[in-house]
Amino acid sequence: MINKGRGVIFIYLTDNYRIMWVAKFKLKDDEDIYSPLCKKFRIEFFAVPYTNFIKNKKINLLVGGTISGSEENKRKFIQEVKKDKRVKTVEKHHDFILVHVQHPLSRESKAEIRIFYNPQYIRVKPVHVASDGWEYWEIASLNRKELNKIIQAATRYYHGELFSIKKETLRSVTSLELTPLLTEKQLEALRIAYKAGYYKYPRKLTLQRLAKTIKRSYSTFQENLRKAENKIIDYFLRYR
Repeated sequence: MINKGRGVIFIYLTDNYRIMWVAKFKLKDDEDIYSPLCKKFRIEFFAVPYTNFIKNKKINLLVGGTISGSEENKRKFIQEVKKDKRVKTVEKHHDFILVHVQHPLSRESKAEIRIFYNPQYIRVKPVHVASDGWEYWEIASLNRKELNKIIQAATRYYHGELFSIKKETLRSVTSLELTPLLTEKQLEALRIAYKAGYYKYPRKLTLQRLAKTIKRSYSTFQENLRKAENKIIDYFLRYR
């Protein structure tokens, strides 16, 4: 069953379909739009390939996701993506981007679409295009033979490396809304607190001490952090 709400899609799997074959692997596409730029600007891109369609004798791809990195590097990353001749449009809202890409319609592109956009696959997690230039995939299918096709393609054409393939019980599937909508200040406060070890147990760092260390106003820093925490808690508990 698919439940839609506020831009989120959760896929609830019935007992007959929970146990599936799950493959975890990485690949590197030398001609990819995003991977070289992620490595160049030290960006982490968590991407969801939404759909594909043929129009005007070209294959159109719509990819959405969130980018993570310094503000300057994110700006440069977006600028470089827009310069790519294959990219038609890039829409950005905070750290979320939606990219429309066109490729010439060829036998190779058709074959690639059939493999990587196979409707028998479920993307368990967004594709992680990492700052090391590799793409990290986790997909599931009822049919192991179908998973073998994408693994073979990744290994043969994209320097692929298989981490694991096994039967697992899927508890949830991530799609569309990848993160709650945090402001830049809220996200910054959350990152600072996390990297400083504020959320470790037992807690050895107070919020007052952390704010003083980073030379920020305690009341302002606390406000941004609490608002970020509230959005995250609401995001994870809203449909549970």
